Amino acid sequence: MDLTAPFSALFTFLTNILKWSLDGVKWTFDKVLYLPFDGLLTSISAIFTALDFSTFASTYALNWAGLPPQMIWFINAVAIPQGLVMLGSAIGLRMLINLIPAEFTRL
Repeated sequence: MDLTAPFSALFTFLTNILKWSLDGVKWTFDKVLYLPFDGLLTSISAIFTALDFSTFASTYALNWAGLPPQMIWFINAVAIPQGLVMLGSAIGLRMLINLIPAEFTRL
């Protein structure tokens, strides 16, 4: 007679309960965090979809097309477009951080 069978069955039962419980907690966190974030991103996407940047993009491209090729190469070589993107995102992030009240940021 094998005396380890009841202990093995009990251990399997307890691990299954733990796995089901952790799966339930994970599912709950996924739903609690996903649904509001998905709604926020959907609304932001709808706002950007409603804006029309086609004329701005074509005007901007035509301005770049008038530059000589050496100037365009130099601008790309020194990474001016990437620098402008970094500066713009840093300014935008700083403006977003300023929306947070000081009581929460200076603990």
